[in-house]
This record gives sequence, C-alpha cells and structure tokens, in this order.
Amino acid sequence: MQGGIEVIEVAVDNLSHQGLRTYLTILGVIIGIAAIVTFVALGDGLNNAVVDQFEKLGSNTIFVAPSGSFSGESGLAIEYLQDAEISKIKRIPEVSQAFAPLMTSATIEFDNEKKSVSVIGYNPNEVKDLAKTGFLKIGEGREIKSSDGYVAIVGYSLAKKTFDKEIRLRSNIMLNGKSFRIIAISQESSQSFGGGPNTNTTIFINETVYKQVFADSKPMFMLVTTKKKEDVDAVQRKIERIFEQKYGKDQKTFAVTTSAQVLESINQVLGLVQLFIVGIASISLFVGGIGIMNTMIMSVMERTSEIGVMKAIGATNGLILSIFIVEAGLIGLFGGAIGVALGYGLAFLVGVIAGATGFALSVRIDFLLIIGALAFSMFVGIASGVYPARRAAMLDPVDALRKGSE
Repeated sequence: MQGGIEVIEVAVDNLSHQGLRTYLTILGVIIGIAAIVTFVALGDGLNNAVVDQFEKLGSNTIFVAPSGSFSGESGLAIEYLQDAEISKIKRIPEVSQAFAPLMTSATIEFDNEKKSVSVIGYNPNEVKDLAKTGFLKIGEGREIKSSDGYVAIVGYSLAKKTFDKEIRLRSNIMLNGKSFRIIAISQESSQSFGGGPNTNTTIFINETVYKQVFADSKPMFMLVTTKKKEDVDAVQRKIERIFEQKYGKDQKTFAVTTSAQVLESINQVLGLVQLFIVGIASISLFVGGIGIMNTMIMSVMERTSEIGVMKAIGATNGLILSIFIVEAGLIGLFGGAIGVALGYGLAFLVGVIAGATGFALSVRIDFLLIIGALAFSMFVGIASGVYPARRAAMLDPVDALRKGSE
C-alpha cells in the first residue's frame, strides 16, 4: 500500500464514495478554470487576428495619421494631410507606394433603399494594386483604372448583406445623387481591434470623381510601403522630419508609426485587459479552492474511525498525508481537465459567432495554456488540501478509534 499507485487508487476510491459532495466541489474548480481558459483563449484569439491583419499589411508598412489615432486619445483637433507633405513623402527614394485615400461618409441608394456608408477615393495611377497595400482585395471584377469615371468597388457586406436585393457586378447605385456602375466586389474581410476601416461596408471610387462629388477632398491618413523591410526606420525618420519642418521639432500633429509599433501598442492594451479579466476569473477558482478545503475537512471528520484503523495496522503519518493530498489534487486535476475542455468549447463558439458577424477572432489551441491551466488547478487542489491532510495525519489512533465509535 506504500506505493504511489496504491495511494492514487485509494484516493480515487475514496472520492467515488463521497458522491455528490465530490461532484459539487469539482464543479467549483470547473467554473474557475473554464472562465480563465475562455478569457485567455479569446484574448489570444483577438491578438492572433490582429497579428494576421498586420502581416497582410506587411512589416514594411508605415502609418501616417493625426496624433491620437493609434493611442485612442480623443478630443484632439483633427488635421488633414496637405498636398505638399504628401508629395514630399512620395518622393522619398526608399518609398515604393504611398496610399493617401480621401475618405468621407455618404448616402447610398439601391433598389429604393438608402443606407449610410463610408466612401474612399484614391488615385489608380499611384495605387495600381490595392491588394499590395493589404487594405483591400478584389473578390469579383477588376480594379479602378485612371480612365474610369463614375464606377465603384463595393465592400462584400455592403453588396451581399446590407440590402434586400444583392448588389452585383454591373449594377447601378446612387451615391449622393450620382449614378455609379459597380465594377468590382471586394473579398470578405474580418475586422478586429486596430484593424482599421471596415472595408466590407466601404465604397471605393476614382479620386478624380470623388473630388467632383464631395466637397471635403483632403486625406486624413496615409499608408506608406517601403521597397525593403530594412528601409522602414530610415523612411520613418524622413517622414517625421517632413512634419517637423512644418509643425516644429516636437510636433504632435501627426504620428508616424510603423506596423510593428502599432502592433506592439495594441498588444500592450490587449495584455492589460486580458490580465484584468483573468484576475477577476481567478476569484472563482479561489472560491473553488475553499470548496475543496471544506470537502476535505468534512471528509477527515467523517473518516476519523477509518484513519484510526489505518494507523492501528501500521499506516504512517506520511501515508495518511499522501492519501488526502492526492485526493485534493485529483479534485483539482479532474475539475481542471473538464474546465479546460469547457473553456475552449466556449472560446471556439464565441469565435464562430464573431466570424459570422464579420469580426476577426482567431481562436487556436495553445498547449502551454492547457498544461498551465491543469497545473494551476492541481496546485489549487493540493494547496487547499494541505491543512485537512495534516489534520488527518496528526490524529492519534486511539482517539480516532474512540471518536469514530461514538
């Protein structure tokens, strides 16, 4: 009986005889671990989605936007990019492509229905391949040419889901009272925190036509791609100097940020949020630990006679201690295993729902999280069982037999 396997067998047999009390105790651990795993998996899924989107943009991408756009600051006066600064950025030798679209909101009318949409105007001569910017990919049709007039590319959701009737290629829509022919529909894309404008519900038109239809014709942000990944830092410094020449050395009007810096900032925010939520979820596991301790104390009280008999036939304090600690550890382990499965099930379910609504949430199985959750739940179980186990081990066999017979 001294062997480890025998101790585990005795512990399992004891737990099975405790019935409902054991199941309710395990339930407390399940809820705690499931909550932790769910929130961690969802946080990792959101982080994975953000990373995937920035990988599409490329590590050689630089964002130029009003200060506060990437930090979430509000209440700042928004400054538009000026033609002089845009031209200087485009003339930087290491720059391969500079995408400075015009953007506004407008009313689209199709099949006697009206909706509010975002409209982006860009120069086809300067952006010959939208896909290379990581901003938009064409699903059906073709890209806009510089010779095109009143034609448009519509986002996937706008074409397929917004109106009662589906917008198809060569359909005509009314945009602020002007008729546009649809020449392309974008691929469906998922949006996530930090993912930028939702291109699924956006209309793209020729910049020349945009200026004819809309009064506000100044770009507010810019995507700059460098010829080589190694050129990113040098181009970033050159762009910063361009704005410093106009707004001063310590200018805060525009932020020039690389994709790696934006991703790092987003990950920091996600990490803090995730840590806070996991901290709250851990409270439920703490409550589960108290439940384990309570169950083990009750078990010691009920099995006093049994402990006395075991000691009378030669069981050592160490053996008694081991049995009760193993019982507590198994409660934590069983609850943790079920909690991990339940937590990932909930996380994947939320991921499927998010994907169906067009929100990026790439939930993936993380074996380190599984191992960590199981180890943590087992630790909570063992830690909660130490006091009851010591109490059982220190019982005097004579007193235990007498109390058990009363």
